[in-house]
Amino acid sequence: MKQWKTTWQVVGDALQLGVSIVLAIFIGAGVGYWLDGKFGVFPYLSIIGFLFGVAAAGRNVWIVVRKELEADKRREDK
Repeated sequence: MKQWKTTWQVVGDALQLGVSIVLAIFIGAGVGYWLDGKFGVFPYLSIIGFLFGVAAAGRNVWIVVRKELEADKRREDK
């Protein structure tokens, strides 16, 4: 039974990471697009917002990778 829990935890973590990547990019691009409408400088702020979204997604991936590396290190120490 423990194997199933571990498998579903991995699936859940992967889905959560995928959703966070997509949301970060869409939110960044959406805010940029909205600001473009406010200031009338399309597409510059959309591009900048998209790039901020990609950076936020990369940060999310880095956080997950770092947590997994720390967990692996703790398991090896046991």
